[in-house]
Amino acid sequence: MPFVASLREWLDLLFRIGGALAAVFIVLIAAIIIVQIIGRELGFQIHGADDLTSWSVAASIFLALAYTFKQGAHIRVTLIIERLRGPGVKIAAIISLFISAVAIGFLTLSAAHFLYDNYQFGDLAQGLLSIPMWIPSISLFLGALLLFLAILDSLLAALFGWDQTGDSSG
Repeated sequence: MPFVASLREWLDLLFRIGGALAAVFIVLIAAIIIVQIIGRELGFQIHGADDLTSWSVAASIFLALAYTFKQGAHIRVTLIIERLRGPGVKIAAIISLFISAVAIGFLTLSAAHFLYDNYQFGDLAQGLLSIPMWIPSISLFLGALLLFLAILDSLLAALFGWDQTGDSSG
């Protein structure tokens, strides 16, 4: 199944890009804080720094979700699954991934509606920076979409027995 393998490689690249963008926003947060500290010492203030910082925090969280999920770095409650043996482990994993896919699918749809509404109605930020709210809302939608794709990929891999390259193990 070379198509599945190449599709999964492409998805993994998207997840890494999301993780890299999250890291960029973390660096931006640090830069804003450093500039604010220097500005305070020199007697000037950066207007809108709080807005930029809060949007960067949200972007760093949402854009990193898919990458951290695929790396197995999310907190997982294994109280039930660790007690299972044999096919019960696979069945529990599939049920868990299915429920997660449905929940994150709804989150993704809600984020898409939120982004569209912000764009359609021309909502502006209420802080010191009066920018269109659809701009910071992009990270919520993209992060939710990437996480949905990551969970869907894991669900399909569990259902069809794919390894990390997308090949069938049976």
